[in-house]
Amino acid sequence: MKQKTVVIFGAGITGLVSAYYLSKNFKVIVLEKEDSIGGTAKSFAHKDFILDYGPHKLYTELPEIMNEISKVCPLLRIKKKNSIYLRGNYYDFPLKISQIAMRMPLTAIRSAIGALFKTKLPDNSYENYLINRFGKTMYDLSFRDYASKIWNSNPKELDEELAKRRVAVKGIFHLIKSILFKDTSKISAEYFYYPKYGIKQLLDSLQKSIVANGGKIILNAKISSIDFNNARVSKVVFNGVTIKTDYLISTIPLDSLSKLTNEKNISLNQIYQKLNIIYFILNRKRALRDNWIFFPEKKFIFQRVSEQKGFSSYTSPDTKTALMVETTKEVKDTLITKIIAQLESVGLLKKKEIQEMFIKTIEKAYPLYRKSFYKSVKEFINFMEGKENFYLLGRQGLFNYNNMDQCWDMAMKLAEHIRKGGDKEEWKEIKRYFDSYRIVD
Repeated sequence: MKQKTVVIFGAGITGLVSAYYLSKNFKVIVLEKEDSIGGTAKSFAHKDFILDYGPHKLYTELPEIMNEISKVCPLLRIKKKNSIYLRGNYYDFPLKISQIAMRMPLTAIRSAIGALFKTKLPDNSYENYLINRFGKTMYDLSFRDYASKIWNSNPKELDEELAKRRVAVKGIFHLIKSILFKDTSKISAEYFYYPKYGIKQLLDSLQKSIVANGGKIILNAKISSIDFNNARVSKVVFNGVTIKTDYLISTIPLDSLSKLTNEKNISLNQIYQKLNIIYFILNRKRALRDNWIFFPEKKFIFQRVSEQKGFSSYTSPDTKTALMVETTKEVKDTLITKIIAQLESVGLLKKKEIQEMFIKTIEKAYPLYRKSFYKSVKEFINFMEGKENFYLLGRQGLFNYNNMDQCWDMAMKLAEHIRKGGDKEEWKEIKRYFDSYRIVD
């Protein structure tokens, strides 16, 4: 019997994991527009460093996923330490009420009173959803400014779905209960896992397995069209080459995909948020006690700072270290000067320690859940998934705010679904499970 063909758009983590499982039973072709694999979860070499595009960790609550990842690539087990900087002090993350009570007693009192006697608001925005569960004081302290910085939007204009997916804590009393009973596993990982030589090691291992199974990964692939025949994808055209396909999986951004279809009635402009990562190479062994630190306050240009050595010492030379500073702002020379001054003010570096700095940009880093167009996004997803042999998958493809372990789970479930010849009604049920994913930092 002739082997069926699966074409996959995108060689990010979701596309590669899909190809890894499906290449065991199908002819698999992965099309990637860039000249390297990894998507938003890639690493790169810089002199004596192996650097990620921001901090990437592997942690999961999903059964068997870590075991599956370990089959592909050996992993280090890292004790997690991360903090949040508020009003001149570093606090453990997730926030401990006891620390707030000691350093900000009035804020702690207002938080408790606000949580007990808050007025119920309609759950129709990111802001209202979180105020209903944490109170106005706690919302203003740790959620409001961070949201406006990372998504460049007024939190009132963000869809409540973003809060449901992004905030693992159900509310302030859930947070207090978790800490009192020392059960924070649902809101914060005690340990995480990481490849010895960066996320690139995991991606390279996936690529080797795919190729060993007979699959192909084609880089610099410019996809020009998708052809449909009676509500089925029949072929794909890229770089002037036509491929007939039995299944098509798209993990690429929805706005890019929409340009390949005839669905012109749905506007999908500016639905992803760009991220700039500023790398500071420092002449010192270590800079942080933490793996990463959140800076939610509006006065800081950046929202998160991480250190590559906090994930693996094998990725950096012994006498130097690399800080990764994330901002959604446009980075100019004047802004860099301010960022360095702010990093100095919170004790993370000294200007004289900076050996060099450079910037990497992820154009479509985060799905942007604005209320004004989230409905259009869902309409487009439903339109495309109405095709019998077409599947959307991953953070970009399904516009689902999820982590690498959840991408892996998605890919594994889709591969099994295709292998057993499941229909689209069964797939709808599986997709509802994906909506239950929550981010655990």
